Amino acid sequence: MESNSVSSEQCPCLERNQSVKLTRPKERVGMEAEGQRRISGRDICWSVVFIVAWNIIILLYQKLWFRPQRIRSVLLQQGINGPKPFFPFGNTSDMQQINQTPHISLEALDEWTSCIFPHFHSWKQSYGPLFLYATGTKQNLYVEIPELIKSIGMHKSLDLGRPSYLTKTLKPLLGNGIIRSNGLNWAFQRNLLAPEFFQSKIKNWMDIMEESTTTIIKKWENHIAESGGGTVELEIDGDIKALTADVISKACFGSTYAQGNLIFAKLAAMQKALSKPSILFGFVNLRFLPTKENKELWKLKQEVETMILKMIKDREAVNQKSSTYGNQKDLLQIILDGAASATTDTSGKGVLGPGYNINQLILDMCKNIYFAASESTALAITWTLFLLALYPEWQQRVRSEIMETYCNGLPHSFHDMDKLRKLKALTMVIQESLRLYGPAVTNSREVFTETKLGKHVLPRGIIMWFFMPSLHRDPDNWGPHAKEFRPERFADGVSGACKYPQAYIPFGLGSRICIGQNFALLQIKEALCLLLSNFSFSVSPNYCHCPVNIMLLTPKYGMRLLVSKVHRTGL
Repeated sequence: MESNSVSSEQCPCLERNQSVKLTRPKERVGMEAEGQRRISGRDICWSVVFIVAWNIIILLYQKLWFRPQRIRSVLLQQGINGPKPFFPFGNTSDMQQINQTPHISLEALDEWTSCIFPHFHSWKQSYGPLFLYATGTKQNLYVEIPELIKSIGMHKSLDLGRPSYLTKTLKPLLGNGIIRSNGLNWAFQRNLLAPEFFQSKIKNWMDIMEESTTTIIKKWENHIAESGGGTVELEIDGDIKALTADVISKACFGSTYAQGNLIFAKLAAMQKALSKPSILFGFVNLRFLPTKENKELWKLKQEVETMILKMIKDREAVNQKSSTYGNQKDLLQIILDGAASATTDTSGKGVLGPGYNINQLILDMCKNIYFAASESTALAITWTLFLLALYPEWQQRVRSEIMETYCNGLPHSFHDMDKLRKLKALTMVIQESLRLYGPAVTNSREVFTETKLGKHVLPRGIIMWFFMPSLHRDPDNWGPHAKEFRPERFADGVSGACKYPQAYIPFGLGSRICIGQNFALLQIKEALCLLLSNFSFSVSPNYCHCPVNIMLLTPKYGMRLLVSKVHRTGL
């Protein structure tokens, strides 16, 4: 019987067709599954991108909009107002547009105060002594109310500190040293350094102060002799900086000014580069970009740290060979000893914890001491001599007091601290000079935790600013003659000079008051005693009165005075 089936041999394509029929559904299933896998992978990828982007948007919304608005709403509810900010730059455009040409005339002696930060002056006239403004997303509170400043000064918690953005911006100059650090780092440095500036210890540096001042006296005497023994015009600010630099180098670091000369010069260059309002007030911080200016700043930072590090290594090498410095215990040795135990201290006074860069801590503390203890003291002496040159009756009164107290026994008479305390006229002049021409132009605090100060509740993140030239000229606190040079207002001390003594803050306020205050005042007194007992000063006709802010109050065109020799026998 003939079969109807067809064998595979007879039709070889049948096998192929059957194979196709059998395998094609499997391939289709595999392709569909692979397609599903590809689609799922794309979906997952896009989902991740969406989630990340959404989180970034939320974070940006929180930082750029929600937090600033919350801070503003808290203060607005308390009646604190200010110029309207514009997102995302705040009031920076207004700040840059409000300009005022600085005065350079002695006839307009006090007008310079409205030229340094003219937006403060303008907004104060519109909104009063307490107002709110924004620089980018940062919310700032201008404070010129003595009662509030008193509350801030009495607040001892670490909840108030230096603005964190300034710590980053000024890092090349100050690192994380005591001037700009916060929290436990600041507490550790203060506990380590503050005792070294107690009156009982700094009096041991008086011989160094006298020696450095005598060097300047001899230099000026040579200039006078070369001019024929009469009056000579000198630009004194450079020599005064040399004087204070020499003192801080010898007293605190055991080196001479020749060794510290380059350090001060490079710190001054860094100070000038970082003193622009756009940097200090946090408009835009582009310090990470490799611009020509930033590269120069990085280079200066590296050079300063290399020189200080060499000084530290030289001291460590000497310590290994002898115990001379270990017994001497100058400030550098105190820093080295304290830093060595910084991570193991169990006293609870500012333990830094493991992993902290001790070498960087030492460098930062040294830079802060070089900058703060030298530059600000030099400017205080310079401005005081300017005011005494401008008011010769007070100059003669102070000189007569010095001569009567020391009975022509200068120099080598300053170890008697009682005599220094008797110089009442000199003390009043210094206090008045610090009021009108204190080196510090601004002071600031950031609120790290919501804090109640006086009748105000200040939200976390607000940055408070104090403008000293205006604060120290407030007629409500200092009386109708607040802008005038009247040292007699301090006849009964600071408490008798004004209504709110807590608003007199040439050295800062509260727990963060300058630890070198006693050191600076002692050096100012001793330098002025020696200079005034040897020279008479008057303002040069070539002097241009134009104080500017280069992180500190500085005479823009130098301090030119006419200097002549004082003959003590005629007194």
